[in-house]
Amino acid sequence: MMFGDQAPASARLDMAITRSEFVRQLKTAFPALQEPAPDEFSGEDLGCQWSIRLQPTAPTRLGLIVLERWLAEIAVQAKTPTQRQLWWQRFSAHFQKGGG
Repeated sequence: MMFGDQAPASARLDMAITRSEFVRQLKTAFPALQEPAPDEFSGEDLGCQWSIRLQPTAPTRLGLIVLERWLAEIAVQAKTPTQRQLWWQRFSAHFQKGGG
């Protein structure tokens, strides 16, 4: 799990993922999401209102391998810390692969 009972209201994550894979995983985690603008996503799930904004950043190079990277600015508004923690648990379940 990315965050425990101290799950933040906002975070900026550096993610090595393609944009299309990010969107696919986000839609799997939160099927009712909306995309109000390019690279902006929002929704209401698990008692939380949330928004995510993607910004491209410099790719990571490992020899001949080039990994696409995005900065994800995430904001989660919840009435209780437990609701926010549950939102982050769902997000983490879809984005932290291989032990994160």
